[in-house]
Amino acid sequence: MKYKFFNILGIMSGTSADGIDISLVRTDGISVKRFNKNFFKPFPKKIASELKFIIHNYNKSFNLQKNISKFEKKLTKEYINAIIKSNLINECDVIGFHGQSISHNPEKKLSLQIGDAQLISNFFNKKIIYNFRKNDIDNNGQGAPLAPIYHKSIIEELNLELPACLINIGGISNISYWDGKNLIGFDCGPGNCLMDYVMNQYNLKYDFNGEIASSGKIDFNFLDILLSDSFFLQSYPKSLDKIYFDQYLKTKNFTSINKSNLMATLSEFTSLSIKRGIKILPKKVKNIIFCGGGTKNNFLMDKLKKKLKNVHSLFEYDLISDFVEAELIAYLSARSLNKLPITFPNTTGVDKALTGGFELNPTKNH
Repeated sequence: MKYKFFNILGIMSGTSADGIDISLVRTDGISVKRFNKNFFKPFPKKIASELKFIIHNYNKSFNLQKNISKFEKKLTKEYINAIIKSNLINECDVIGFHGQSISHNPEKKLSLQIGDAQLISNFFNKKIIYNFRKNDIDNNGQGAPLAPIYHKSIIEELNLELPACLINIGGISNISYWDGKNLIGFDCGPGNCLMDYVMNQYNLKYDFNGEIASSGKIDFNFLDILLSDSFFLQSYPKSLDKIYFDQYLKTKNFTSINKSNLMATLSEFTSLSIKRGIKILPKKVKNIIFCGGGTKNNFLMDKLKKKLKNVHSLFEYDLISDFVEAELIAYLSARSLNKLPITFPNTTGVDKALTGGFELNPTKNH
């Protein structure tokens, strides 16, 4: 069956809260043509700081929940400015817009993304696809992860020997597995989120190349506490909120703690949680491809290469790892428009393979 192709501008800002990724691709939701037209706009420091505060405190503060609309207006302006500066809007038929994740609670079947999709649609006079998680959650899914169906297409595009998996190391690390028949996806555990959290306490964005972690020693007692969390006893599908593991750092006194030892421990925690995720897959994987911001952490990647076999990065295949998630949103938008499923029982726990995303057209009175 033939499906319609669209030029779609995928817009994504992740839980790292560093900025906005934009990617223009042509896709029908099955195959993808990349134009290598990508753009990244960092958030202004004030916006980034406010966003991180909201993410880390939203579930605890009624006032934050009540006043989120004020920040949403400011954030939507950042999306609009990023799209303008990308100079790509005239080349697209449709905008795919994920919005900014603020809170994700699979137990309560809640997942909050903010950003005014209608305002963006009106400003550019373009159709927009947004809110990709709601239909899944309304049908007993967790609403995450959304990446597996696109990761599957990359695995097929690269013609990898199966079974293969693609692992994104963002704030959270998530895995997508494909063996030619079974598509499985779930969150493994923390990606960069805990390491970045610690660096932020020292007014640093992140641990460049894992240099601080590489100079420390692993605290195995603390590592055992982290690995004993009940999340690792759950079977897939399963998903995480970015701040889920923050509870283990709340008691730390950062003015007296050995920073390098803590970072070494957290780096080991991330690598071991990924290894555990691979271990619970139904078949032994023959290829493991990594993407996302974590691939830039040389110390972390060296750990993973020692713990696992046949480890590669998307960079090795001339694909731009930084924009996989923006491409994902464009891909999901095309699948939404063509009524193709975007979530599946073994990726989110939804009752059956299900399409998702809502379509908005520009209006005059928003």
